[in-house]
Amino acid sequence: MKYILENERFKVTLESMGAEIKSVWDKKMELEHMWSGDPAYWGKTAPFLFPFIGKLEKERFIYEGRVFPADKHGFGQRVEYTVAEQTDDSIRFRIQDTDATREKYPFSFVLEIAYILQADGIREEWSVKNTGDKPMYFSVGGHAAFACPPGKEGQKGSRVGQRVKLYGVDSHAELYSLRLDDKGVITEELLPIQLENGSFAVTEELFAGDALIFDKEGITAAALCDAEDREYVRVECDAPVWGIWSHPDSGAGYVCLEPWYGICDFAGYEGELAQRPHTQAADPGETWVGGNRIIFE
Repeated sequence: MKYILENERFKVTLESMGAEIKSVWDKKMELEHMWSGDPAYWGKTAPFLFPFIGKLEKERFIYEGRVFPADKHGFGQRVEYTVAEQTDDSIRFRIQDTDATREKYPFSFVLEIAYILQADGIREEWSVKNTGDKPMYFSVGGHAAFACPPGKEGQKGSRVGQRVKLYGVDSHAELYSLRLDDKGVITEELLPIQLENGSFAVTEELFAGDALIFDKEGITAAALCDAEDREYVRVECDAPVWGIWSHPDSGAGYVCLEPWYGICDFAGYEGELAQRPHTQAADPGETWVGGNRIIFE
């Protein structure tokens, strides 16, 4: 089911399946900020990642010696959410564990995702409550695909030549992206990314090897800019890991800015769920809270 949030500047459409942002129409600028979801490239727009980020080794995880199946990015994007609360400019979606989720993920929980429309964008609030009687282990993250560049209805532009700006790091630093193999897990290969005035260009081949993954680089925000470094969208978050991703075909007019509290598995990982890098934890009765802020310039 679709829901609408609206203020003086924005009209935002959300979908209860996956609690996903589908559209951010800028009434002031008369343009769309989100990717269209064209299935020829990628049919999603802004799925929420829970309880895993990316792929796990052999598409499974180990918990207390038992092996459980694990879908890429978890099941949070594939379930119908209920609406716990709604106003003209905010909405709070909710899911909780079921018999079906416990077959894949043996924890009791309540997950809430709130979207609060603001004058310059959207604030997201994420909460994971452990309603069980044992510690709970999970990952959460955003996966929003922004139109790159944004355009008026019916217009299309090339993402090639647009730029990604990173905050919280030296503006002329050389960063290193982790790389994925053809199974979607992390290898020992590193890809150097040289920043110029805090940003780097979106090139034809940038996403040929899948996502860029920046692990513990100190990034506090990521933005998309035009060729002259004029920023048009920024995602702010204190997440320890950031993914920057798009379809490898440069005809895809989007780039995802993804703050992650979690990470894909490293190739060959055979350890327990609790020992996976960046895995979050909540004790019985405890609520983990996080979120991000999306700003449209």
